Amino acid sequence: MNEVRVREEGAQVREGSIRLRDGRRLAYVESGNLEGSPVIFLHGNPGSRYMRHPDDGLTASLGVRLITPDRPGYGLSDFQRGRTLLDMPADIEQLANALGLGRFAVMGVSAGGPYVAACAYRLGERLTGAAIISGSAPFNRSGAVEGVNRDYRTAYALATWPHWLLQPIMTLHDRSVRRRPDRALAAVMAHCSADDRAVLSDPLIGSQVQGFRTEATRQGVQGMAREARLLTTPWGFPLGDIRVPVHLWYWEGDSIVPQQMGRYLHARIPHTVPHFLPGGGHFSIYTHWKDILRELVLR
Repeated sequence: MNEVRVREEGAQVREGSIRLRDGRRLAYVESGNLEGSPVIFLHGNPGSRYMRHPDDGLTASLGVRLITPDRPGYGLSDFQRGRTLLDMPADIEQLANALGLGRFAVMGVSAGGPYVAACAYRLGERLTGAAIISGSAPFNRSGAVEGVNRDYRTAYALATWPHWLLQPIMTLHDRSVRRRPDRALAAVMAHCSADDRAVLSDPLIGSQVQGFRTEATRQGVQGMAREARLLTTPWGFPLGDIRVPVHLWYWEGDSIVPQQMGRYLHARIPHTVPHFLPGGGHFSIYTHWKDILRELVLR
């Protein structure tokens, strides 16, 4: 485990990794108040352990110990062949045990949202709370891509292609992104809401997004390709059996994961706290960071 680095307003950052029972390495970053209330944050796709609000002082001010692991095949975490959504809760529980956590909260953004649902289903009383932020819903349903912009409709369709065909396409795209991260960010901004463009125009946030995206494919695109496939196929567990209260955060301006996905989850998970907000977009997690953490931890 690396030494603790102190940042703004007393915030701290620490990197580490553990060996899971099956021998895989799981890497993570802790940030905020390292003595605070633990929240395990599940990144999007593509994403990595470096995904969080760039101002760690915001996290620390709420007394939150944010723990962000690389999922299998991302960053420094080893690839797991044939993994499913329901494999992730076991990794999370082993990480929590290794860090000496009793109960803890989970939150996830975008592609991290389904893993929050899986953790809520599997870990139950171990969780103090759960939050899905702009998280995708199951795709095996009518109207699954209603409100999704053209580029992401194409991406969701490509995710269903056979692995031998999908991975070379993703590799070519990844090379382009890594070669010109500024151009890749500009392409995202061209298809998002005005609110998202304002968020991503912040140099600190723009740099943070480019950084966690580059780290995501340090080992190549295997992890990203596997995840794209499993998120667009049936999740493998009944949402109606989740008993943990789940906060749902969605914005009207999001055309990557539209509000209809959140409303689908709201209708099927028994105990949800809905936050369906006007305006915003897919990157509104940055503008509502303190609100999300406050609702999750302080309640």
